[in-house]
Amino acid sequence: MVKVAIGAGHGYYTPGKRSPADEREWSFNNKVVVAAMMYLNGYENVSIIRLDDPTGNTDVPLSDRTNNANNANADILVSYHHNAYTGEWGSWTGTETYHYPGSSSGYSLAQKVHPGIVGSMGLRDRGIKNENFYMLRESNMPAILIEGGFMDSTIDIQKMRDDTVLDNTGKALADAIASHFGLEKKSSGDAFIEIITDSLWTYNTPDWDDKAVIVSRGEVFTVIRDKFPVGGGHMYQIKSGLYITANTNYVRYYTK
Repeated sequence: MVKVAIGAGHGYYTPGKRSPADEREWSFNNKVVVAAMMYLNGYENVSIIRLDDPTGNTDVPLSDRTNNANNANADILVSYHHNAYTGEWGSWTGTETYHYPGSSSGYSLAQKVHPGIVGSMGLRDRGIKNENFYMLRESNMPAILIEGGFMDSTIDIQKMRDDTVLDNTGKALADAIASHFGLEKKSSGDAFIEIITDSLWTYNTPDWDDKAVIVSRGEVFTVIRDKFPVGGGHMYQIKSGLYITANTNYVRYYTK
């Protein structure tokens, strides 16, 4: 069983971690991480340890994140971020991936992951770099930190505001991790996950106007990933045959 420790950088309320338009870095990071987790669940023999708070309400300390990954004996660690330069709008641009200096295993993981992130974001390739970041230094396993793009870039923010781009980037991350470990797709062809949410609509059919009932806080469902993405939203099919919609900022994802 391959254990993947992954987390969205920072928290929703972390000071300073936002675009000049007050868009929160965690929200962008979370969409990529959520997608990566769901697509990874389409592979055999993988378990996922999420390192940040899935609601974004708390900025989990870096020491807690690396301790959780180390204690779980994770095989790799991925910390997903988006960058900033001056905090004011500018034309700087690009994607970069970091590993710990001198870590050949971290570099190997970065080599596997970085091209797919660059391709999905469609931004300038700023390369693979090494840095003495806490998450990289304190992790016992190969670790990488990804900066998908610049929140204060008039170029990059257009990509970050596109949920399809972020979803595809999460898929590229998942597929690269699967390739790194030689994982095989599940034979059923459907990736199932369990979700627990504050509230969501259920639908009798895959029709956005066919709302049935609001589900209460704490309900858990096993669903199929993104059956009917429409207009930036997502409709999921429950294994029972009903459908649900959910705001991914408020949904917790668990692998089976």
